[in-house]
Amino acid sequence: MARSKSFGSKPASDDQNQFGKSHWHGLAFRASLTTLTHPIEYAKVLIQIGHEPIAPKQTRTFFGKPALALPSVFQYIGHIKKRDGFLGLYSGLAPKLISIGLSAVVSDKVAKYWKQKKRDQSTSDEEDDDGEEEDDANSTPEEKLWNMLERVLHESTERLAVILVTQPFQVLAVRCMAQFVGGETKYNGVVAGLKEIYRENGLLGYWSGLMPRAIGELATIALTAATTFFVNTYVIQDKQMKKFTKHFASFIAGSLCYPFHVVGNCMVVSRSGLAAGYPPYMPLHRSWLDCWSHLSRERQLKRGSQLLFRYYTGHQVIVGDKAIPVNPTMFKRVQQ
Repeated sequence: MARSKSFGSKPASDDQNQFGKSHWHGLAFRASLTTLTHPIEYAKVLIQIGHEPIAPKQTRTFFGKPALALPSVFQYIGHIKKRDGFLGLYSGLAPKLISIGLSAVVSDKVAKYWKQKKRDQSTSDEEDDDGEEEDDANSTPEEKLWNMLERVLHESTERLAVILVTQPFQVLAVRCMAQFVGGETKYNGVVAGLKEIYRENGLLGYWSGLMPRAIGELATIALTAATTFFVNTYVIQDKQMKKFTKHFASFIAGSLCYPFHVVGNCMVVSRSGLAAGYPPYMPLHRSWLDCWSHLSRERQLKRGSQLLFRYYTGHQVIVGDKAIPVNPTMFKRVQQ
């Protein structure tokens, strides 16, 4: 049954203006949060590409086993600040902020496309979509499944469009941060950095690391939706509890797909003209699958996932009460 329009309802233009304000407020908040947390992200990217400038210390695990303790992300940030100063902590921030702006524009365009398509397919007697909770309230499990698949399709399309458009600035941001390893400045500046990407890798260089990033993010969307659907349909019956399922599922899916982000950032830096992308800092990977295989053998696919209590997880041997890395040369750049 169609909704009746009351005299007190807001005009469509007022709703659009309200949406626009909310949209831009959200964008401003995201940009502010990104700026505030950029030093943490900076240190995390360097950890992901395998740069450990501070040698690990001998320690013991909770169970008393000898281990190698790596510096926390805050100690890493202190090391960056000591070498490059406070402003040095914000290397790569400009392309990240540009990427956020582009993401907002592309997401808005794709969301409007799907809404318009849904309106075109619906009749005047059908109700508008008021959210997935209301859509699924009185649906059968089969209808809920189709609703979930439709939402995954919409969200995946939106995310893939964002990734394709923003990847050049993602590449620039990561390479700006990776310059810390060799002390280069060739990727400084947005325009100059984009030109340098083309000079080093040609047109395809703008989409370095695209495949693992895209697979990781799309897999996260699919796993989150599938887990949420299964738990809310067959496990949890309480409506209040169902509200938290998606957040929990997103955390689990993000953790499972985290290695794709590590591989993606490594491929962005590989063969980039930076010291960080060549031996001895990084092997010459033939493809992202080769990179994945190498990191898997070295047990480094999860590096950067722990920021406070970090332990060296690569191959090591226990000699007496000490843990010794099989490849100690990775820690030789202590005084940079």
